[in-house]
Amino acid sequence: MQPSRHIPLAGASNFRDFGGYPTADGRQVKWRLLYRSDRLCDLTAEDYVALAPHRIRFVYDLRRDSEVAEAPTIWRGEPAPELIRAMMMPDSAGPNTFQRIAADETARHDANITRKIMRRMYENMLSLPAPIAAYGMIFQRLGELDAFPALFHCAGGKDRTGAVAALILDLLGVAREDIAEDFMLTGLYYDAANSLKNRVSQIVSTAEIGHWSEEALVPIFGVERDYIETFLDILAAEGGAERFLTDKAGVEPAALARVRAALLA
Repeated sequence: MQPSRHIPLAGASNFRDFGGYPTADGRQVKWRLLYRSDRLCDLTAEDYVALAPHRIRFVYDLRRDSEVAEAPTIWRGEPAPELIRAMMMPDSAGPNTFQRIAADETARHDANITRKIMRRMYENMLSLPAPIAAYGMIFQRLGELDAFPALFHCAGGKDRTGAVAALILDLLGVAREDIAEDFMLTGLYYDAANSLKNRVSQIVSTAEIGHWSEEALVPIFGVERDYIETFLDILAAEGGAERFLTDKAGVEPAALARVRAALLA
């Protein structure tokens, strides 16, 4: 019997295991070593009890400093993991995607524009110096001894977390279709639990930045297959995760070999 992929928690709706996928060489990504989630600041005492058996050793926080300051992770469970800052985009890089869209009066009511901006973000996650540096640090750490179980999270557990998960799975030889399906599970867990339509309606009603179209906000807060397909197209053009991580992110090939050895069975 396969373990449950989704781990239901009161304080994080998108907490899940992204192991278990078959690889091109006939092996399988091990279960209970790779986790991904939305933000962790709302975890309850009961959630920590539920997470204890998973014995997470390292938590990689991909958020900006401002996001961490607003919603810090204060781990209250045992065993306590090492919390690692792996910022994908610093505050010094300027407004985040939502803020850029909010400042664009046309984008606030045109879903085609917001989708284009979202796709550009996925392109940036394979081209800008900050995310590439973050990948370098993450994968070098993953290549160390006893680097797992590891948890990766951002705010919603979909975009930045989705990029890191896609790189890991591609490195391990997981099929593109399975990588895309894993990405889309956010639509099942996060969107459903938080009611995407309700969240968008609330933002429209409370925002004090002019007119918003609910239709234009859905591409920002939901997940769409085109986003991860854009990311995977660029990654394939770079020669795949291994070449990208060694050539662009400076990760030692030996470290990537150790990641495979630790995660594949």
